[in-house]
Amino acid sequence: MCLERPATNSSNFPSLTLIVTNKNTFCIIKSYRKSYDSYMPVLAIDIGATKFAASIITDSAEVVHHREIPSSQLWDGLSDLLLKTRQDTNEEISRIGIGSAGPVNTKTGLISPVNIPGWRNFPLIPRIQELFPSTEIAMVGDAVALAVAEHAIGAGKGSRNMLGMVISTGIGGGVIVENKPLLGDYGNAGFFGHNVVGDYDGKCNCGRKGCIEGYSSGPSMVRFANGLGWQGDDFRDLANDATSGDACAIKAIDFGVEHLAKAIVNITQLFDLHHVVVGGGVIEAGEIYWKPLENALASHSTSLNLVEPIKLLRAQLQRDAGLIGAAMVVGLE
Repeated sequence: MCLERPATNSSNFPSLTLIVTNKNTFCIIKSYRKSYDSYMPVLAIDIGATKFAASIITDSAEVVHHREIPSSQLWDGLSDLLLKTRQDTNEEISRIGIGSAGPVNTKTGLISPVNIPGWRNFPLIPRIQELFPSTEIAMVGDAVALAVAEHAIGAGKGSRNMLGMVISTGIGGGVIVENKPLLGDYGNAGFFGHNVVGDYDGKCNCGRKGCIEGYSSGPSMVRFANGLGWQGDDFRDLANDATSGDACAIKAIDFGVEHLAKAIVNITQLFDLHHVVVGGGVIEAGEIYWKPLENALASHSTSLNLVEPIKLLRAQLQRDAGLIGAAMVVGLE
């Protein structure tokens, strides 16, 4: 079943340099977008481990005709979602932007999201091209999409260099360097959720022991709390119990943010970044999560603070960031 919600609005997009997957050959090209108005509307797609979302992004950066489904519906659900979203608008859709959980392959259009085990080397762009044969399609990682949007019109606006992060069912990152997103060979630069920060076995779906996602994602903090005797099975419940003073819930959140802070410092030191924007469902827990993260980051960023303290910022575009960022990567000349 699709869910609809009211439109949200933001200012027009500025120009950016991005990388696009060409609809015919899936090769990588680089160019500048001169004017966003001439490229809208865009059908924007957000592929997450928990849900798939699609919206139309208008020429004024308005998010309309929003629909979402559980990711467990895979391609059958997604294809139906996209066709229904197209039917919602009277506008011709000639461009599609995708922000997908990773890793992704922008050269082939295939994706292999760690937390969607049913999709390994799934031909996402070729399948979408079959549904929309005359469209231009661009794809980046979901955290890159968030970073692009937040850097352009959200919490990171005005910074030249920035780390954008998604903390949810999984953990991802997108790096902005000199006002441009860093994508790497296949679109996975900044995909740091599976960097190792210890030897704890958090049962991460990637199969590694000690990766940051195994410590600090929402499900991983829940598993850690369960090991302490907490009886819940959802991060929202975990955060609520922590707010109420449950010692196991508080310890699990502290455990997660402690290791996430280590990872943030590792990445920011590599690229000399001092702006970090965090989005994703986990931060919706509010101060019971955010304050410990601030404290942990301050304790680990001592060397960076000798130059300039890291500015830890909450994403402003909330759940629309990935969709807006996906729209921004389409229509390059």
